[in-house]
Amino acid sequence: MLNELGQEVRAVLEELPRRYPALELGEYVIMPNHVHMILGVRGQPGNRAQHLGFYVGRFKGATAFLYGRMKREGRVPDIGEHLWLRDYWEDLVSSEQELRNYERYIRNNPRNWTRDRWGAVTQYALGEVELLNAPKRAFVASQEYDAAGLVPRRIELSQSGTPVPLPPDTALISTFASRQERAVLHRALARKQRIIHVCPQGIPRVEELSAGQRLALEEKRLLFISPQPHGSGLNKKVAAWCNEYVLRQAAEIWVGGISPNGMLAMMLRGLSDS
Repeated sequence: MLNELGQEVRAVLEELPRRYPALELGEYVIMPNHVHMILGVRGQPGNRAQHLGFYVGRFKGATAFLYGRMKREGRVPDIGEHLWLRDYWEDLVSSEQELRNYERYIRNNPRNWTRDRWGAVTQYALGEVELLNAPKRAFVASQEYDAAGLVPRRIELSQSGTPVPLPPDTALISTFASRQERAVLHRALARKQRIIHVCPQGIPRVEELSAGQRLALEEKRLLFISPQPHGSGLNKKVAAWCNEYVLRQAAEIWVGGISPNGMLAMMLRGLSDS
């Protein structure tokens, strides 16, 4: 059942083929935190509208505008500054059977929602929740890099303005999943820094923590947050969602080794472009 914003999203989507005759709208579904759709594009040489990105851009732009207006009017919950992530996932349907499979998947998406969904990164928490209100410094690094000799570096995401130094009460935020991220976590614990640990697989139990982590909890310097309960399995979509949260929350971003074409590199490019 669509809320008011969902109904507006549906109206924009169904209006696209009427505005752009080269576009055909196939099976689609609007879910609580994502949308699936099958689009057919007729070739029209020399016409920019034949590119898929053009239609997706029109859809995302129009719905984001409506979301902003409805948020200001208090008609929808405030889910943040952006309605959509910068990128989108696409696949070229190459056969009739593949089309049928995608149509079936889209139709069954609501039925599988409970199993597939991932919610707010702050849904589960352990520790000092007030740290969420602190200015945040993120550290991210890809999995394959060794932690020996790690020297984090600050990155500039924008050429406009001069970076403002963050105050001493800044909290370090990361998923601390890679070797370099864990090395930075150990340093932060030793220096008694404030830490927000985003956990894609669920927050740990107190008895699973190191002595340094337990002390940080007692001294209200540590917060664990996760969109999933304790003991949840590794899910790449949830891991990506958690890393997106880390980067979007940060006033300042530091990096270690970053795979040039990996998930983190794509996210950082997206932040730089926006």
